[in-house]
Amino acid sequence: MRMRIFAISLTISWLLWPGEMKEWPTHTICKTKDFEAYYKSCDPLQDVGVSLIPCSTNLAKNMMAKIGVILRQDANVVNTNTKIYFNGAYLFHEEKPLCEKTAPKFSFCGKKKGELVLYNHSVRFGSSILPKGEYFIFLELLNENNYKVACANFTVYSHRLD
Repeated sequence: MRMRIFAISLTISWLLWPGEMKEWPTHTICKTKDFEAYYKSCDPLQDVGVSLIPCSTNLAKNMMAKIGVILRQDANVVNTNTKIYFNGAYLFHEEKPLCEKTAPKFSFCGKKKGELVLYNHSVRFGSSILPKGEYFIFLELLNENNYKVACANFTVYSHRLD
């Protein structure tokens, strides 16, 4: 029994040991001849999973967004902090609520620290084609205590021929 407890403790320590990894790897969301999308978690202790189907520069299409994350903080009140850059130039910054105590907008609102959040819904980004260029998107979700719930950096390339 002691040997089993030791083995489990050693395995958990090995998994949680910071080691050589300084940051999460860059993940590919999708890649076509016209469009590429990548992301990397900007939280050193938490990676996220993201997929987007179809992979297209046409933002008017309904796309399926799938996001998975284990919460590092409670998600009772969650605000987004989004910054977008286009071809290296600052485009805009937006902060808005996602979860409010009186009006939860999403199924993950109210989830507790340590719970798995799976978001699998159709999304629509607008009614236009994404112009050719490089986009960098910083997305951070903060709770009511200003703690990170999740964080990711996205890089998107539109190779669309105009």
